[in-house]
Amino acid sequence: MSKPIRVLHIVGAMYPGGMENFIMNLYQYIDRTKVQFDFVVHARKENDYAEQIETMGGRVYELPRLTRNPVRSLIGLYRLVKAQRYPIVIRHTANALVVPQLVAARLAGAKTICHSHNETDPQRTLHKIGRLFMKSAATKCLACSENAGKWMFGKQHYDVIHNAIDISKFAYQTQKAEKIIDEFDLKGKHVYGHIANFIKSKNHIYLMAIYKEILGRDPEAVCFCLGEGELRPQIEQEIKRLGIEDRVILTGIRHDVECFMSCFDVLVFPSIFEGLPLTLIEAQAAGLPCLISNTITEGVIVTDGLVEMASIEEAPSYWAERAMALVQKNQDNSRECQREKIASYGYDVKQLAKWYEEYFCKM
Repeated sequence: MSKPIRVLHIVGAMYPGGMENFIMNLYQYIDRTKVQFDFVVHARKENDYAEQIETMGGRVYELPRLTRNPVRSLIGLYRLVKAQRYPIVIRHTANALVVPQLVAARLAGAKTICHSHNETDPQRTLHKIGRLFMKSAATKCLACSENAGKWMFGKQHYDVIHNAIDISKFAYQTQKAEKIIDEFDLKGKHVYGHIANFIKSKNHIYLMAIYKEILGRDPEAVCFCLGEGELRPQIEQEIKRLGIEDRVILTGIRHDVECFMSCFDVLVFPSIFEGLPLTLIEAQAAGLPCLISNTITEGVIVTDGLVEMASIEEAPSYWAERAMALVQKNQDNSRECQREKIASYGYDVKQLAKWYEEYFCKM
């Protein structure tokens, strides 16, 4: 029996988040007798996916971050790809600053893929410079959305690969909801939720202002934030400053997100910018109403009647009123999973895993 194709993924850290969850979803369903994943990361963190990756037959290598030690990072990557004879290297990224890594992998003999996961990035000037060299750095180009492709590759050809999920895993179930209701004593409460790591683009300061307005208007409200990140201490201080610490719960990383999706009454998602957030696809699979910022591509709406958009230029009170209205509107809804509709947009990870197997084999 022939050995599987070993594909090397380069990411910042394999810590639960939208991009990382997408990769792990794919890894779980791809035929690992045909394709095996290994990873280069720049940081190992507690509760990351490293142990799970190794259990599934993958390897995790740690190299210095490109921006902190470019020489060691690039030489290390070149030697790794050369020594292990990786045929394919994928760089998952939000900007084109990673071009040197793609070049290093290509010089070491690999075919390279740049996978764009965002539609914008704060480092716009450096991104534009890096993009000039993308054509010579990347053998193939992938993007999570049309806008993410235009941002990263301009007029260069790219394939859109949706952030697919296990649809059945996120379908609403009463038992899932009751698990969270019992754990946090939420019976009779209105549950407002947010799921994202604490990074600037997720706009948590604004979210806390919305939560403050909700809690002042809805006596039965409880607000959640799932995730971790470097900005968490700042958000904790903001929660104390607003005096809402008794009704805002920060759970940290949870591995039962699908249960929270069934428990939440509404997902509030006021991001400053995104690629195509996996969380919103998961929420729709759970039949969960979502109030999201209009900075997010409309392509994320793959169901009927669940997602509403609002501007982050509006006052937090406006978002609070909209979120509360969604809770009231959906009190009697069945939370039906629109499985066929979601799958028709290309968000079924089982279908995508088959596509990926063929894609790598052709390369």
